[in-house]
Amino acid sequence: MTVHDAAAALSVTERQVTRLARAGSITIAREVGNSILLNSASVHRMVQSSRHPGRPWSPEVSWAALALLSQCKVDWIASPTQITRLKHRLRRSSAAEVAYLARNRATTHHMETWGEGDVDVLIRGGYLAATGISAIVHVPKTAARFGLSSARHGKADGYIVDDDFDDVVEQFGMLSQNGDVTLRVVSALNPFFRTATLPIAAVAVDLMESLDTRQRSAGTRVLQELLDDFR
Repeated sequence: MTVHDAAAALSVTERQVTRLARAGSITIAREVGNSILLNSASVHRMVQSSRHPGRPWSPEVSWAALALLSQCKVDWIASPTQITRLKHRLRRSSAAEVAYLARNRATTHHMETWGEGDVDVLIRGGYLAATGISAIVHVPKTAARFGLSSARHGKADGYIVDDDFDDVVEQFGMLSQNGDVTLRVVSALNPFFRTATLPIAAVAVDLMESLDTRQRSAGTRVLQELLDDFR
C-alpha cells in the first residue's frame, strides 16, 4: 500500500503516515529509494483502532491497566481515585478498546539484524523481556494459555529500557527496517522490566498487533477473558 492510499484510509496527511511508519506504528513492507510501501494489514488495523473513542493512556496508566487485568500489584500510581477510575473504565471496555487505550505503553521499532544470526539470543541472553510470540516460545505455560504453538518462528519480540536501546542495536548490528525483531522501548522506571515475566495482559495486547491472524485472534481472546474475569 502506498503512503498516499494509507493517508486516504486514515484521513491524515501523507507526512503523518510517514511519521507513523518511521515510529513503527505502521509496518513498512519495502523501501524503494526515498519512497516507502506499507503493509496493508497494519494500515487497516490502525484504521480500526482509530475509531475508538477517548485519548490513549499515558505509559504509566497503560501499565497500571495491564497489571490490574493480570492481578499484579500497582504501586506507582499513588492516587486511589485514579485507580478507581481506571478500574471502572476497564469494566466497561472491550479488548479492542483496551488495546487502543494502552497503545502508548512503549515506542515500537521493527528491526533487522545483519547476517543470519539466531535472534532468540536476545531473549535467552536477557537483553529483552519476552512478549508476544517470544513469550509464547520462551515463557512456560504461555503457549497453552493462548492456544498457540511454541515452535520457534525466527522472530524476537520484547521490551527493552530506553537506556539500553542504542547499545543493543549496535551490539547486534540492527537496522531500522521491517525486520523480524520487535523492540518495544520503555522507560527505565517501568516496573516490569526487572521481572522475568510480563503481565499476561501485556503479552495479549502485543499479540493483538501481530500480522498473523491466529496470533492476533489469540491475543484478543485472552485479553477479553481477562476483562470478563475482572468484571
